Amino acid sequence: MFAGIRNEIKAAVENGEKYSAIAKQSDVSPAALSQFMNDLYAGDNQKIADKLTVWLDNKKKANNLKTAPSFVETPTSKKIFNALDYAKIAGCFVVVYGNSGVGKTNAITEYAKQPNVWLITVRPSSSKLIECLYDIACALDIDYAPKRLGTLSSAICKKMRETKGLLIIDEADHLPYDALEEIRLIQEMTGVGVVLCGNHQIYSKLSGNGSRKTDFARLFSRIAKKVAILNTTAGDIDAIADAWGIDGARERKLVHELGRKAGALRIIKMTLSLAAILANSSNTAINETHISAAIRDLEGV
Repeated sequence: MFAGIRNEIKAAVENGEKYSAIAKQSDVSPAALSQFMNDLYAGDNQKIADKLTVWLDNKKKANNLKTAPSFVETPTSKKIFNALDYAKIAGCFVVVYGNSGVGKTNAITEYAKQPNVWLITVRPSSSKLIECLYDIACALDIDYAPKRLGTLSSAICKKMRETKGLLIIDEADHLPYDALEEIRLIQEMTGVGVVLCGNHQIYSKLSGNGSRKTDFARLFSRIAKKVAILNTTAGDIDAIADAWGIDGARERKLVHELGRKAGALRIIKMTLSLAAILANSSNTAINETHISAAIRDLEGV
């Protein structure tokens, strides 16, 4: 009775899906899914089949929908990559800072796919020294990370030595002085590169807000390179429009207008994602009408 659904699920798995992911996304327990697939489920098979049918329908819709490119190389991302390369090769401190929504996080996330590159994101809840070190330990895949500060820092140093690796800390503006100082010492003891990425506050903090406070003087003097990413460039916007397959002059003009707003790249991604949904519903390529409608919808006009 449910052979068709089972065959579709099996085909999805053969194309790369995992049963564990299907179970989670369809709200079916892994055990129930396994039993259903083997025609051994003693419960309500129709209920399982209905949930799997919804999952299959959503998957088909997603496959037909033009989605945001996972990563687009832009002039700004290349600039950031060069800074990260320098930090890694030279084993030094680099600061990448600037406005939100200009591509910093996307670039460092893509770069962190390389071996011996570890990325952590500091949250207000994890900005204290012990929590920051624990996040670093997790990024390093240190099993059973020690709970005490001294032993935790030593374990991190031991793991990093002779790796010629790179530690990237996003949202570093949340870090207090003692965490920054500990990271400085870890860098000196291991020789790995360290990149602090965040908004203007991280640079202001390290520079002592122009007065170069004594506490931060040692940190600031260790910074070998400072990279300011202030605005989205026309080249960035062109690269993103190309990646979305947007060729028309009117469409590209609208995208460039979005690029002049604060948080430009984030706004462009959200707008084009919605425009793609609208285009998909009419079975056409993204055009001026879809982009304009997406802008009005997102702005609540």
